[in-house]
Amino acid sequence: MATNRSTQGGNDAGDGQDQTSESLAAAEAAIKEGLDEANRYLQRQLTERPLTVAATALGVGVLVGVLLGSRRS
Repeated sequence: MATNRSTQGGNDAGDGQDQTSESLAAAEAAIKEGLDEANRYLQRQLTERPLTVAATALGVGVLVGVLLGSRRS
């Protein structure tokens, strides 16, 4: 009787592992799709508005530089 219970518990654990694997695979697919879409958006913006992208990158760089520079002082 104890053997049946331990086997049942092992089956339940295996089912949970299968569900976890499926959930992780779905999350991975969603992340990849999101990254692909972000890449397409950035490529489109770079093509359509190169000066805006360059100015934004410069602004972010200056902001990060100011924030990191103030920590050194």
